[in-house]
Amino acid sequence: MLDDTQLEPLPAHFGGALDRLLATVPALTGAVLSRSDGFEVLSRTRAEVPVSRLSALSSSMVALSQAALREVGMHGGGGSVLVEGQDGKLLLLEVPLRGQPMVLAAIGGPDLITGTLLWAARDCVRQLIQP
Repeated sequence: MLDDTQLEPLPAHFGGALDRLLATVPALTGAVLSRSDGFEVLSRTRAEVPVSRLSALSSSMVALSQAALREVGMHGGGGSVLVEGQDGKLLLLEVPLRGQPMVLAAIGGPDLITGTLLWAARDCVRQLIQP
């Protein structure tokens, strides 16, 4: 497990990518970028979001979804998880960065259109990978 002293500095474009995501989708409550080991890297929120708990859950849920896909013979990266409830949506996307894979969590209200969320979050992942 890496600790913060072993990480490279955070690329400057990461903050801009999260800012653009929230600007593009006003119905988003927040966006959290986490390391694959569950530690928060960066967050942008418009409301109270338990960022450290969400970071830990996000990495576990993406890992579990990837394991489930492998069990049914579907291999490959770029995994995502969408959780929908009465009060909103949570989208988790793998961010396949070299050296330290990450997870993007996007949190939105019940009026958020799923297609808009998917498109904007995938565009954010692209911006994180290719500045």
